[in-house]
Amino acid sequence: PPPSAPPPPAPPPVRPAGPPASSSARAAVGRAWRYLIDPRRRTAVVFALIALAGLVAFGAYATMAGPPPKVEAIVVFDANATDEQKEAVRTACPTMGEAKLEPPGDPAVASNRAYPVRYDLSGASAADKAALYRCVQAQPGVIGITEYTDGQ
Repeated sequence: PPPSAPPPPAPPPVRPAGPPASSSARAAVGRAWRYLIDPRRRTAVVFALIALAGLVAFGAYATMAGPPPKVEAIVVFDANATDEQKEAVRTACPTMGEAKLEPPGDPAVASNRAYPVRYDLSGASAADKAALYRCVQAQPGVIGITEYTDGQ
């Protein structure tokens, strides 16, 4: 009889995907627990727990009991807009409901010179904002309005 070829090698066993076996997970948790309760690491662990508690407390305060964020609308003018056009926006659109015109800022500050007309929208409703936007957009020299929320 003719010599037969050797059988092909068997494929390697396929491991199922998924979490590790429960005994190895328990062992890992046990090693981590022993690592954390080791007296040589007690100071670091206590410090980390205090820091974590502080972060949680601050997060709860900031979202539930902290001051509401300040919402500000900043009028953006064309580069060629005159000071008279900027003042005309202040005169034509002083306050719309709870959308209140803010007093002029310090002219020595560059951002106050670039964006001299600002409104506080913190308590404004959607209707107040819409009325303000319509009034401001109707003025010559205005490109648009940018809303900025401080405190988020």
